[in-house]
Amino acid sequence: MIGTLLAILINTAVFYGISKILPGFRIKDEKTAAIVAVAYSILGFLAGMLATPFIIIGTIFLSLLAFIPVIGPLLAGAGIFVTIFLLTFGLSVILLIAIDKFLDDFEMDSTGTAVIAALLLAGLNTLIRVVLPV
Repeated sequence: MIGTLLAILINTAVFYGISKILPGFRIKDEKTAAIVAVAYSILGFLAGMLATPFIIIGTIFLSLLAFIPVIGPLLAGAGIFVTIFLLTFGLSVILLIAIDKFLDDFEMDSTGTAVIAALLLAGLNTLIRVVLPV
């Protein structure tokens, strides 16, 4: 419970920070950043539950590709991590676009802005979670 609240607080700060540095990513105020963080967390949890079968299938597929001589060494040991990163990144982009459609005080100019925001969100969350394990 504390970890979830801390993650929402971190995401609130990250969303607000991204809105200050990324043109085309606008959040009205801190309250809106908190609403976006809660919506992102809830939708992310639900999407993660639905995506679990795809993670397993993707991991198996990448494991099979590991037997190919040229590709194998590139994927050795990274199959599940690559799958989870790509799926999480893709879900983040989709979630940001969906939240943009439903909230009036949160606005993104384009899909490219959502992609950059998802990269920043993933990078900052990873960095923060290394420092503060949530």
